[in-house]
Amino acid sequence: MHKATMNWDPLLCAHRIGLEKQKTRQQHRPPWQYDYDRIAFSSAFRRLQDKTQVFPLSSSDYVRTRLTHSIEAACVARSLGNLVGFSLQRRGVINSVHPLEIGMITSAATLAHDIGNPPFGHSGESAIQSWFDSSPIVKKYCGSFNARQIADFSNFEGNAQGFRMLARLRMRRDNGGMQLTAAVLGAFSKYPIESRIETEPESKRAGEKKFGFFQSEAELFNTIAEKLGLLRLKGARRGWSRHPLAFLVEAADDICYRLVDFEDALQQKLIPAKKVEALLAEAAGGGEVLKKARREKSQREQVNYLRSKAIGFAIEASAKAFLNNQKRILSGTLHKSLVSLTPCEPTFEAIRELQREHVYRDDRVLKVETAGFKVIGGLLEAFFKAVCEVAEKKGNIDLAPQDSAKLFKLIPEEFVGERRAVSSDVYERLLRITDYICGMTDSYALNLYRSISGISLP
Repeated sequence: MHKATMNWDPLLCAHRIGLEKQKTRQQHRPPWQYDYDRIAFSSAFRRLQDKTQVFPLSSSDYVRTRLTHSIEAACVARSLGNLVGFSLQRRGVINSVHPLEIGMITSAATLAHDIGNPPFGHSGESAIQSWFDSSPIVKKYCGSFNARQIADFSNFEGNAQGFRMLARLRMRRDNGGMQLTAAVLGAFSKYPIESRIETEPESKRAGEKKFGFFQSEAELFNTIAEKLGLLRLKGARRGWSRHPLAFLVEAADDICYRLVDFEDALQQKLIPAKKVEALLAEAAGGGEVLKKARREKSQREQVNYLRSKAIGFAIEASAKAFLNNQKRILSGTLHKSLVSLTPCEPTFEAIRELQREHVYRDDRVLKVETAGFKVIGGLLEAFFKAVCEVAEKKGNIDLAPQDSAKLFKLIPEEFVGERRAVSSDVYERLLRITDYICGMTDSYALNLYRSISGISLP
């Protein structure tokens, strides 16, 4: 029996989602460059400059933010995509695009990979989940939610928020978010599956560990999956196989998350220099790398050299893993990350353990993350209550409680509804408020919470 498989031509679909009249391809500027530019010039991307990567609200101008992490990861993704693109061309696998365009697609998708993350990093996601599960306002107003809608918030995901931001939320008068190509949206979607309800078993498969779209975007994702020719997963939980380039996006993020964030931990004096240097040298393939690094004048230059070599080694190893497993990727049967299939994995695991022990448990990180829980939970409680109480008065602000009426006026129209008409759908109402909170920077969220709580005045 012939096994189902994905094909590269539809996987590289340049159709722009949400754009009725499609543009003619320009010879001097491939469509994926438009995507990259739209992401880079968006306000949502710009706000990543004040969003936590590892160290929340850091006073150091050295450590990475989500913005610098995203730019660096996009560079790694471009190199990965270029390597894979030329190899696929040599094998006669791709003919419809130039090999460098594989790097462009992968780079654009990676540039946006954190665009949906709420303030305070992964702690922000946990804060939204915790608030939804414990809030009396949620209990009062969200009783009509079905099991999947409940799971969307109980397991809230920055990846799903990112897809919603790119493909749904308005950037201009037309719908379709940023109106990106199907190929870039497919490569962006590391978890092309809906949220998991409690009765369904957890999965350790790479593309199913989290989820990638809310119920509000389920049909939209279905449309994109059909255009790309993704393979539908079996079972009640709606999902598809990963776009092959999503494996490269994940690898680029993994490489930067481990190696570059590890370098930041040294700058914050959380991990000894010798330990960092030894593990970076090991990640670079060992051998003479550490000896060559010693020729650099300063410790920072030595670490920079080792980090650069380690990234290069990981890129080549990940590209090789992709090419060696291409058939499994196209048939939807590879369920591991590329990095886990490389010689880098043992070193990456050792780095991960050091980060868990010395970075993520550091008092400075824990204190700000704890504050982030209070900030995000407090903002959600205040603003969701406000829109619900205004809705109870059929949109008449004058009849709503004064505190809710004042808070309602603070919410921008795009997060309420057209002409400030509150949606009758409570699920949509809550999504709009989470859109509002997730779009905030760490500093803005903190200052707004202080203002509405009376802790400080603007």
